[in-house]
Amino acid sequence: MKSIWLFSSWRDLLFLFIPVWLTWLVAFVLPDHLLQTDIPAWILLVFIFGIDVGHVWSTLFRTYLDREEFSNHRQLLVSAPIIAFLLSFVLAFVSIDLFWRCLAYVAVYHFVKQQYGFMRIYKAKSKDFQKKIISDNFAIYLSMLYPVFYWHLNLDRNFQWFVEGDFIQFELPATISHYLNYSGNIIYFLLLGGWLFEELYRKSKTGNQLATGKIIWILTTAGNWYLGIIYFNSDLVFTITNVVAHGLPYFALIIFYTDKKRMLKSVTHSVKKGHLSARRGFQIAYTIVFTVLLLAFFEEFLWDRFVYQEEAGFFQSLFGIPFPEINTSVTAIAIALLSVPQITHYIIDGFIWKSNDKNPYLKPILID
Repeated sequence: MKSIWLFSSWRDLLFLFIPVWLTWLVAFVLPDHLLQTDIPAWILLVFIFGIDVGHVWSTLFRTYLDREEFSNHRQLLVSAPIIAFLLSFVLAFVSIDLFWRCLAYVAVYHFVKQQYGFMRIYKAKSKDFQKKIISDNFAIYLSMLYPVFYWHLNLDRNFQWFVEGDFIQFELPATISHYLNYSGNIIYFLLLGGWLFEELYRKSKTGNQLATGKIIWILTTAGNWYLGIIYFNSDLVFTITNVVAHGLPYFALIIFYTDKKRMLKSVTHSVKKGHLSARRGFQIAYTIVFTVLLLAFFEEFLWDRFVYQEEAGFFQSLFGIPFPEINTSVTAIAIALLSVPQITHYIIDGFIWKSNDKNPYLKPILID
């Protein structure tokens, strides 16, 4: 029987779904005054430095640190950092606000496409390609784009993507805003409910295997973006839900891909080899996580020194190092250099996960 899970049922639950559901539980349990407090230092350390920035650096193990992958994508991997630096410098030199606005929208696009990409893997694994009234593509895009649309029309959100004012905001009369919010929520849930009903109805009529992994992925995505952006008007909740739902699945995917590729290239698969393979898989996971955490911590330290310069921030409290005096040009250069890992990650992600001749291991690892 064809698998309906990406990794396996328990691994998918453990790494892709349960962490996200736990963030919801915490959000519902915490009292309002804690939800509206400033994000504490340990949240920054674990979620922002560890998961969000860390997952960006984990791409190294899928590209630059793999000789075969680097050879397959040499032109892309050489040119992407250069393009990232030049674009970032020009934007930051013209206007810091313009830089953050452009980066925010590119990031939203990247986040949306990742959720879509995982959904496509689930569909491929379960051979779920039948035409539907409400398509899976529509459902996954709706689940994310409606909350973002809501965000643009409501000025009362207590959070931002990167910095305050990075999203374009449309101020509407209160009556119109209330009507749009009310009707938009109803249509949102009706469409998602219609999609789910069609999934269950087709399964009951055809007797085909239910694409459980895909259904849970789309519903979890919908719940996460709705709760994080619309329901909970909290910077803390938005940060945790957004980072966990995006970063942890990517970490899991990188580790899974790296380990499975090594196993595919192995010649023998004896029982003894299997034990060694399990141990080697753990070593790969440990190496990836430990390395990217160090890189993420160092990157954020440089952001704090040369860009953010927060007197009450995490690094100032930790090290107490005086801020350097920098001018606009130096700030633009610092922003451009420090943005290279993130923007490079955005660029190359659009190519390294496409099933084609340059990625010969994708299908046997993720689909077959």
